[in-house]
Formats: sequence, C-alpha cells, structure tokens
Amino acid sequence: MKPVTLSLMGLGVVVGLGAFGMERYVGLLLLGWLIGALGGVPMALVLQAVFPRFLRRTSESLERGPWSSLVVGVLGVLIMWLASHVAGQGHGLGQFLGSVASIGLAVVAVFGTAAAYRLLGSRMYFSMNSPRADHAFPSTLLGGVVLSMAVLLPFLGAVAFAVVLTMGLGAGLIALLGKQPKPPVVSPVPPKLS
Repeated sequence: MKPVTLSLMGLGVVVGLGAFGMERYVGLLLLGWLIGALGGVPMALVLQAVFPRFLRRTSESLERGPWSSLVVGVLGVLIMWLASHVAGQGHGLGQFLGSVASIGLAVVAVFGTAAAYRLLGSRMYFSMNSPRADHAFPSTLLGGVVLSMAVLLPFLGAVAFAVVLTMGLGAGLIALLGKQPKPPVVSPVPPKLS
C-alpha cells in the first residue's frame, strides 16, 4: 500500500476514533501513520547501495529536465493505467503482458522516487553549503525524510507525493530509455620535444 493511501486512511481512522471516544489510541495510530510514511526511505537507501549508477543517472535526468520528466511521467502513468486495465480484463498473453508492463513501470517509479529523494537532499545540503551535497547516502536520507514528512500533510502532502512520483517515473523512463550523454573523448597529447 502506498504511503499516500496509508496517510489518508490513518487520518480518517484518527478522526473516526475521536468520534467514538477512543482518544487513547490516537497516539498509537499516529505512530503507525509515521512509520508508514517513512517506509520508503530504507528502500531508497538499499536501492542507492545496489544501483548507484542508475539512480545517479535518474537524478541527473530529473535535475536537467523536471518538466520533461513530468510530461514523460504523465504518459507513463497513462500507459501504466492502460496496462493494468489490460491485465485485469485480458486473457492469456494480454493479461501476462499487461501485468509485466504494470510491474515494470511501478518498479521504475520506485527508482525514480528514490532518485527524487537524492536530488532533494542534495539540493538541501547544497543550500546549507555542506560538503555532504555530493554524497549519495546522506542526500537520499535527508530528502527521503523531508518528503515523507511532507506526505503527512493531509491534502497537500498527497498532491506533492503524486507529483514527485510522476516526475520520478518520467525521469526513470528517460534514464532507462533515453540517450545517455557520451563522455568527452580526450585525444592523447604527444610530448613536446625540446
């Protein structure tokens, strides 16, 4: 279940418990809500450890073109919706291909969200003139915690997380399918004879 869904469900349960006189459980539910919102941060750190080059490319893609990442992400969401619809309604090969496409796009969205965590944390460290701006793990951790705390805001957090998830999907698709910039070729310089 997604953190946005968990946070909205948690808010509804907290309001509902208050109406039935069960206020003593509200603190426990808020703790569960917080743990549900922070659940993506450890996964992002593991992905950072296992796939550092892909997450760096995705983060660079998101930084170079946030609007193009958003447009590609919206198209990716539409394709994911269509693929999940085919998987649910299709038979045989259509069901299999729809499932594979839906799962693949969901995995790319998770990678893109981890890259968004890294980019946000790196920019925050950079604005504080910290040397940690170039380090992947502290940047991912800081960005993930800040974005997870933003998800806890009732309506604005859900909108922000949906935009970040869509942009992350687009950046992941661009990094996966787009042209990779080639490193500059340095020609060897012959030594000078004096």
